[in-house]
Amino acid sequence: MLNSKPTISVIIPTYNEARTITGTLDHLQSLNEKLEIIVVDGGSTDATVQLAASAKVVTAPRGRSSQMNAGAKQAQGDIFLFLHSDTQLPLTALGQLHKIYKNNEIVGGAFRVKIDHAGPFFKLVSLGSNLRATLTGIYFGDQAIFARREVFHQIGGFPDIPLMEDWEISRRLNKAGKSVLLPGPVLTSARRWLINGKWQTTWLMHKIKILYLLGVSPKDLKRMYTDRR
Repeated sequence: MLNSKPTISVIIPTYNEARTITGTLDHLQSLNEKLEIIVVDGGSTDATVQLAASAKVVTAPRGRSSQMNAGAKQAQGDIFLFLHSDTQLPLTALGQLHKIYKNNEIVGGAFRVKIDHAGPFFKLVSLGSNLRATLTGIYFGDQAIFARREVFHQIGGFPDIPLMEDWEISRRLNKAGKSVLLPGPVLTSARRWLINGKWQTTWLMHKIKILYLLGVSPKDLKRMYTDRR
């Protein structure tokens, strides 16, 4: 019989996230539940590692796939939850995970997302992301992707590619069983749009998705992608 309240490992990949990691860890600890929190650093040159001392900190070669897989190797929870350092879970997130864990058919999924900046542009971006996830079962990293521990290992974790790893693990989860989009919403930072330009960033994201569907390799796409935050 399944544990009605599964243990949860939160895995956070970081690279120069000194501005966000303290708030993220404080928020997780405020959820009043015993969580295994693993910060996987990709070689930060700022104070990220020192500021993450309240969590378990491991290092891995830089790259989200590499870092998240390294965290999963260390994790002991029944559910692996992959969280960006600039994204916060809602207070109800863990309850939502506990509820769906009782259903053996559900292998993983993600949360609906909301961007932490006011205005119609960001509401539209959030709406588009949630609609895509609902219709296709394809989730992006800022939606806090999660998976059952045994399923994550069964499907081989995140693929070893420099970009679109979230797209591919979504596909793997959908092949392994039923994935779900939980109501959330998780609150993610608008900083990428604010730094690089709202429309420029949106166009680049859509362009990368289209090119990926047309067969352009993640390695080539990575050259186009600027992760300035």
